Amino acid sequence: MEKQLKKNLLFNTVGSLVFYICQSAMTILVLALAGSTANGLLATAMTISNVVVSAAGFGMRTFQVSDLNGHYPDRTYLNSRYITMLVAFVGCGIFAFLNSYSNEQRWIILLYTAYRLIESWSDVWHGYLQKAERMDIIGISFGVRGILTFVVLVVGLLLTHHLVPILAVLFLSNAIYVLCVDIPFASKHANFAVVSKKPLFDLLKECLPLAVCAFLNTAVPSIPRYYCERILGTTEMGYFASVFLPVAILQVAMIYLFVPFITTFARMWIDRNRLGYYKGLLFLLIGLVVLWGCGALGVVLLGRWGLGFLYPNTPELLDYAPLLQPLVLATVLTVLSSVLIHLLTIARAMKILIASSLAGCLAAWLCSAPLLQQFGIYGAAYATIFGIGVQAMVSLAGLLLWCRLWFAQKEPNPQN
Repeated sequence: MEKQLKKNLLFNTVGSLVFYICQSAMTILVLALAGSTANGLLATAMTISNVVVSAAGFGMRTFQVSDLNGHYPDRTYLNSRYITMLVAFVGCGIFAFLNSYSNEQRWIILLYTAYRLIESWSDVWHGYLQKAERMDIIGISFGVRGILTFVVLVVGLLLTHHLVPILAVLFLSNAIYVLCVDIPFASKHANFAVVSKKPLFDLLKECLPLAVCAFLNTAVPSIPRYYCERILGTTEMGYFASVFLPVAILQVAMIYLFVPFITTFARMWIDRNRLGYYKGLLFLLIGLVVLWGCGALGVVLLGRWGLGFLYPNTPELLDYAPLLQPLVLATVLTVLSSVLIHLLTIARAMKILIASSLAGCLAAWLCSAPLLQQFGIYGAAYATIFGIGVQAMVSLAGLLLWCRLWFAQKEPNPQN
């Protein structure tokens, strides 16, 4: 078991990082090989697709993986994902055609969203693998699809500067991989023979708070960025996003590093292993403090050099190197908040999830404009820290209270 866990950690973290880096490179490649206009078209599609993918996922992955008692059968999870994906994509199409986009922009929005929805499709299959503690396969899938995306994008941009055919090939190639590789492997660990005694919409109804929470979690860091663009302009917003990009890699790595432990925490929760659960939680908190220290030191030693390496043609970004320090703290708090969300989902503490997300959104909304007006672009980082910090504190307080109730009894989970 310990050997498999180490294997899961290695392959899932490395594969997920490769996938994220390759996706992040899309904007750099499109800007360099197709120009600013094409990059702007892609940026709009990316913004819209983030909301669509969040809606399609319905916040259900952790719920699915932690359903170790089979409250809902495997086929119910799969069927529900097809419904959420269809509704999300139709909603995206309606939005694209109601707004005054050009036909090219609409095609780019729809094709890029379809490509991103492959993640939502593979996500439910990866859930079966994760329950079987075969996240090494998931990591390999992410890594291969990331490299595949990078190769298709580079070749496509060298052959043509038109995004529509490139995105169509991206969608088809990733879909074929999931169909031919992910599904056959995952099917071995899924039991589709079990018929649900509950309607499919019971699952969607129970996970609706998770879907709302997923939307709100996306909103917490987005609110300061929105006000940054409104108050300081698109150029400053672009600088903020560019400086944040290398820090975001640290964030993704830490979140995916935790994912293999979800099943472990779910087992400890169900078994009421109080000592093991609290030890695991303490280990995570200590790890985040160490991460903060390493990140801060790394920024001091390599921050300015890293920005110069990534953006050799925009030396003005070097003036914003000090912005990396507050962004490292914001990233650590984001990882903490994400971990707590997973743990609250395992505990089925839906009301605490919603309350913490609303608190984070409210905090970010209240402080964004004043901090931006006072500190300029640095105010966006401070507002992000404040919003996510409030969300994390409410989540942690709620989780500890919920743990106290749960571990104090011997019967089923108390209802929040």
